Amino acid sequence: MFRKANESIAAKAREVGMESPIPFLCECSDTRCLGRVPLSIEAYGEARAAPQRYVTMAGHEVEGAFVIEQDENFALAEKL
Repeated sequence: MFRKANESIAAKAREVGMESPIPFLCECSDTRCLGRVPLSIEAYGEARAAPQRYVTMAGHEVEGAFVIEQDENFALAEKL
């Protein structure tokens, strides 16, 4: 659900030339999470280059995935 919303956010950001950072939705396992992940459109595109990857807020987990990159703003998790 959040992934589809983020893809729409990315498409609209590209369309209107939105400047970074763009507030993407946290794609963690908590369906009630309202967290935002500030990323550039380029960073989001790189993060989503592999379909099994999820962009989350730092400290938010994705069930069955492991963190492959993290900083103070976001974590990139990948399911095997």
